[in-house]
Order: sequence, then structure tokens, then C-alpha cells
Amino acid sequence: MNGQFMVHLISAVITAHCTVAFAGDYSPPVTVLSDENIYTVNGDGTSTHDQTRAIHIENDEGVRTYGQVSFRYSNEFQKFDVIEAYTTTRDGARIDVSPNAIFTRQSSLSAYAPTFDDNLVKTIVFPGVEPGATVTMRTRETQVTPLFPGQFSADDTFPNDKAIKNASVTINAPSSMKLYADVVDMPGGLVASDVKGVQTWHWSIKDAPAHPREAYAPSIDDRSPRLVVTTFPSYEAVGQAYLARAQTQMAVTSDIQELANEVTKGITDRRVQADAIYQWVSRNIRYVAVFLGFGGVVPHTAQDVLNARYGDCKDHTTLLQALLAAKGIKSSTVLVNADSRYWLPSAASPMAVFNHVITYIPEFDVYVDSTAGTARFGVLPFNEEGKRALLTGLGDERSHVVTLPLAHADADKVIVRTEIMLDTLGTVRGNSEVKNRGEYDWIARSTFARLPAGSESVFAQLLLTTSGVDGTGNYIHGDVKDLWNAFSFSSVFELPDYAPFPGPGAMRVPRGLGGLNNISSAFEGLGSDRRRTPYLFKGGYFSEVTKVDLPIAMRVLSLPKPASVTSAFGTYTSSYALEGRTVTVTRTLELTSRTPYLQPDECPALKKMAVSIKRDLAAQIVYQ
Repeated sequence: MNGQFMVHLISAVITAHCTVAFAGDYSPPVTVLSDENIYTVNGDGTSTHDQTRAIHIENDEGVRTYGQVSFRYSNEFQKFDVIEAYTTTRDGARIDVSPNAIFTRQSSLSAYAPTFDDNLVKTIVFPGVEPGATVTMRTRETQVTPLFPGQFSADDTFPNDKAIKNASVTINAPSSMKLYADVVDMPGGLVASDVKGVQTWHWSIKDAPAHPREAYAPSIDDRSPRLVVTTFPSYEAVGQAYLARAQTQMAVTSDIQELANEVTKGITDRRVQADAIYQWVSRNIRYVAVFLGFGGVVPHTAQDVLNARYGDCKDHTTLLQALLAAKGIKSSTVLVNADSRYWLPSAASPMAVFNHVITYIPEFDVYVDSTAGTARFGVLPFNEEGKRALLTGLGDERSHVVTLPLAHADADKVIVRTEIMLDTLGTVRGNSEVKNRGEYDWIARSTFARLPAGSESVFAQLLLTTSGVDGTGNYIHGDVKDLWNAFSFSSVFELPDYAPFPGPGAMRVPRGLGGLNNISSAFEGLGSDRRRTPYLFKGGYFSEVTKVDLPIAMRVLSLPKPASVTSAFGTYTSSYALEGRTVTVTRTLELTSRTPYLQPDECPALKKMAVSIKRDLAAQIVYQ
């Protein structure tokens, strides 16, 4: 099995099962002594951003994090300079960073898509970094070409997982330039409206304490001091500005028309035509993960993307929309955030949160993201569900903010049927059939798509180990790229010495290798009732039916009592039946989510539901 993948997988498992220590135990890696930001804006939207930061290293984690610092920028739109950088040792000695310790290299993505990514990464390697030292850097980023002609936007976030002694943002712009701002937890505002033709704005932070992160929470940026400043008066204006530069790139050429006809040959249903085109782009255009902004906002032409057979998110969308247009199917671009950020500022800064684009097809009221690779038509990755997004104008319709669909029990399902045989030595042998729908279909496909060929048995054993049982197993699945049919897979497993024989004794109902998402995992990361931050939560339907064939020598004394749990978040039921030598266990969970995350004060009620369900999952069969 690929070693790097295994490291990532183990890391993901650890992350999923751990939360950060309580605030009283939290020791931040660094303290921000100062972070001064000055923007000087010109009338044409170009600007310079001068930043001076002094970071005090508190522990070894801080050494790893700030022993070297990297900055990513676009070679086409920006120029980046390190004015000075040095380390102040804990004894007070200054050690300057030598010029040969400041490296500039191409973004790693450039190696895979050299004509589509011009990003550079500048890295400062600080000398003599140890706990007690301070690293200081003064940099200048020059926006030589605005992303949108004549427009200026800036956004700064100061993550609150570290203490901040002093931080500030100052903006100097022409007095004639109308600015719009949205600022959270940073006192300040307009300082001077017209001094020699310049307006000055200033915001600052002083003595802000550090707060630990929590697992399964939205981005720390959503709860940290932050600001957005822009010349755009509205999101409608942002959408129209994006379209003004992207629309012409979607031209239907003869090659695109020919391909659209070929892909949809023999298909008369328009929705199925759209599905076929979406699948072709998903399978055949390699996704290069350059976020919107870093890769500019103007996509390459649809013809160029077709020729190259790769592109970033906006290139994917451009080709997809051109192919749909070739069949007379209208579509529109949607700007969205592709990570764990949910905040949408009132000031319409295009790049403050939007870093990804997807497609909306109004004829079928369907959102699609062809960069997801293994998502079926109409299924969005979970990190996009429930997000507020910008739907750019379609025909005479103006651009406006929309809310993307959430997972729900009618469409997003995991249905598991498991058959188990228990022998007289207490060994469990079983198999499961798993059917997935909606978001859980995409999760299962994505997981198996990332596994190196032939490593399914290693993956299965790792999952058994992390679930607390010893055993071996294997997964068997079909083509993850077959997006016409719902994704199903099966598993086989063996758990030696699962039940102590001879009795009397008690055992939990074996779970083996069922769905990758299941009833037990639905509440992972919830933690204690004392959450300080929102909890990411999604809806869905989970059905798990397990039949256990018992050995003749085993006599069941009692079965668990059936359970029924109802709350504002959904319902759970279970039943247990013995017929002859077979115990049948039926468990069903239906979760309802009105938002992509719950507020901390909602978590105790969900925790109460989770505890009742987990008690039922832990119920035991008593035997002799």
C-alpha cells in the first residue's frame, strides 16, 4: 500500500477521533507580538500591501510552524518582495536571514499544469529558531494587475488559535473611491475622509487571548477577528463582473459541438443528455486544484481546456457549460467556498470567501461540480452543501446569492445488509452488502478511488482496528467512475475470538465491515456538552440489518430491548428478534438538518440523542 496514503489515512482517523484539549490545558504554539498591515490603493485598483509581523515562538510546535514561512502569489497579477527577515534569539541576539535562505519556486501544481498555473511560492527559512525566540518579517505584495479592472478588494483574518498582542489593518485610498467594509471583532473605521485626496481607514486588535480549536467545526476563520474591504457595491455587481470576463470563454466551437453530439448520441431525454455531458467532463478533464484568485478569475477558453484535457475549477465549468450550450441546455456559473468556511460577509468582496466555481442547470434545478470527479449528477460534495453561494446572471436574471442544497434523508442514504455466522470457538465470519445514495455515494466512491489498487484488505484491517476489534477482511467494489448507477460495494470479514465460549457470556452485535458512513459514525466528533464552537452536522438515512447465525451449543438467555429515540434532529429505532438459531437486528436512523452546522447551545440536545443511540449500539446478547 502507498505509504503516503496510509499516513494520510491514519492521520484522518486520528483527527476524526480526537478533539483539542480544553481551554485551560491549551498551550498555543506562538504568540503574535505584532502584525501590522498597510494597504496603499491606487485609483485604478492596483495596490501595495506592506506587512510587518513579529511572532514569538512558544514551544516545539511553534518551531515547526514558523521555522520557515511561505507566501504564495500569482506571477501574472502580483509581485512579492521580502524587505527584511530575522530571528531574535531568546538571549536578545539578532540573526538576519541571508538572501540564500529565501527561496522562490514554482507552485507544485505547475509541474502538472504548466500552462494553467503561474503561481510562485516564496519561502523564508529562519535561523536559530527555538522556543523563546522571535521571528520578524517585513514583506510587500504589489497587486500590479487587479483581478477585476478598476476594482480593489482586501480581506484579512487573524486566526484566534494564537494570542495576539497587537494587530492592525490600515487602508489608504483615493478619497473619490467608494469603499464598503464588513469587520468582525476589530474596533476601528474611517479615520480621515479627505487628507490631500486620501481617505484612511484603520482597525486594530489588542491583547486577544488564544482559543483552542475543536474537531468537526467550521473554519477557524469564521470565528476569528476579520475584515473585508471592497469597492464592489453588491454581490450582483461581483457576479456581473465575473461574467463580463468569463462569458466569452464559453464559445461553442465546431470541436465542442461535435463532442457534445458524440457524447449524447442516441440520447433524447434532455436531463440524461446533461448527465452524459457532466460525466464526460468529470472523467476526462483532469482537475488542477488552483483556487479562484490565485489562478485569476478569467478561465481559459472552452476549446483550450478541451485541447489540454485539464484545468482548474473555472476551466471545468467553462467547458461543461459550453458543451451544455451546444445541446441547447442553459447553465450558469456559481461562485462558492470549497473548504470549511461558511461566513459570507455583507461587503461583497469576490475573493474573501469564494475560491471555487461550480455549475447550475436551471432546467432541472440541479447544481453540479465536475471537479468532484466521482460525484453523480446533482450530488455536491459535503463541503459545499448548505453554503451561501453567488449564482451569476443567467439571461435577463441578475446575479444573486443562493443557498446550496443540504443532505437529507430522502436522497442521501446508506443501506447495509449483513449476514454473520458465529462458530463454537467464538469466531465471527460475515459479509455485508452496502448500497449508497447521494452524498454518501460520493464519499464511498471517493474513498475507494483514492486507495491504491489491491490495498482494499489493508484498508479493511485498518478500519477494524480503529473500531476496536481484531480481525481481517476485504472490500469488493465495482467501477468508481461508473456514474450512471448508484454505487454499491460488499465486504467479507473474520473476527477471531469475538465471543467468549463456553458461556455464560454476553456479546455486542458484531458490526464487521459495513458502510463507510454508518449509524455509529453519524455523531463522531460531537465531544462533550461543553462545545464552544459550532458542530458540522449533516442529514441522511441509515438502515442496518444484521442476521447472526448462532452455534447449536449456544442458548440465548436474553436479547436487548427495542429502542426508540426521537429528537428535533431525527429518529432512531431498533428491534431484536430470535427465530430458530438466527438473531435479526434492525436499526434505522433518520437525521434531519436545516443548516450545515449546529450552534453550541444546540449540541446538548444532539448529545442526548447520540448517547441513547450509542447505548443501544452497545447492548449485548446474553447467552449460555
